[in-house]
Amino acid sequence: MGHRYFCIDIGGTVTKHTLFDQGGKLLEDGHQPTPRDRASFLGLLDQLVGHLDDQVVGVGISTPGIVNLREETVTFTGTLKFMGTLNLAAYIQHASGRPVFIGNDANCATLAELWQGNLVGVNSGAMITLGTSVGGGLVLDGHLRLGRNFHAGQISAIGTNYGQTTKATTVGASTSAVKMIETIAKVCQLPDPTNGQAAFEKIMAGDERAQSIFTTFCQRVALLIISLQATLDLDRVLIGGGISKQPILLAEINRQFDCLVAQDPRLQSDILKPEILAAHFGNQANLRGALDGILMQLNHEIITK
Repeated sequence: MGHRYFCIDIGGTVTKHTLFDQGGKLLEDGHQPTPRDRASFLGLLDQLVGHLDDQVVGVGISTPGIVNLREETVTFTGTLKFMGTLNLAAYIQHASGRPVFIGNDANCATLAELWQGNLVGVNSGAMITLGTSVGGGLVLDGHLRLGRNFHAGQISAIGTNYGQTTKATTVGASTSAVKMIETIAKVCQLPDPTNGQAAFEKIMAGDERAQSIFTTFCQRVALLIISLQATLDLDRVLIGGGISKQPILLAEINRQFDCLVAQDPRLQSDILKPEILAAHFGNQANLRGALDGILMQLNHEIITK
């Protein structure tokens, strides 16, 4: 039996875990609700990594927040802000007894796509992950870019209400796929507010209430892509997260992009549309990137600029 690698994707709603073999084949997987307090959160991590098989030689972690590779700390944001700043690598290494790689969730997804997915060979690209909030990863000059302070790609912090003087609204706060699904469930009186498939069935059936909410969501994603394109002139933008498997999502984001540009002569002259595609690995991209990260770390490779 060859080496195995245990990977965890910490999400704002659900924490997923997988066991990979040395060839990247998925052997086991599972998920747990992400706890909402520090003691329970650390307890879940202890539970997941405390009794690993002897064949497991490394642990890869994908997490939301700011990951400082120099200090090996994570400053949690969004729904996990209650965790503050934690040396997560040291904590997991102590609990598991294995080498540990820690990566920002969107950067992990970008890394997976850059190595084996839809960013292979792309010189300038971006990954947008749609979930509880919005994650982002940047590929510039063919490399995953983190920035001097490891804050590059934090697209959830981009403002969306520049003309107002009240409290700032951000992409992360206004473009949540989870909230979009919950809102459709509420207005359509669906029994399960977390059932994305049921919400998309309403959208595709032509329910005007669901379609209106969905269209607004896709327009916000398209506006985000326009902002990125105006700054970075990207070749390709990938859409990831659980809802990226829905073909109607990519079709509507592309349609909204075209409509927005067509309405503004300045955008018509200044914005060249990038390819807008679904991520190859879909909802598994974060886990695949965590696997790539621990493999590269064990091989002493440089993974970022």
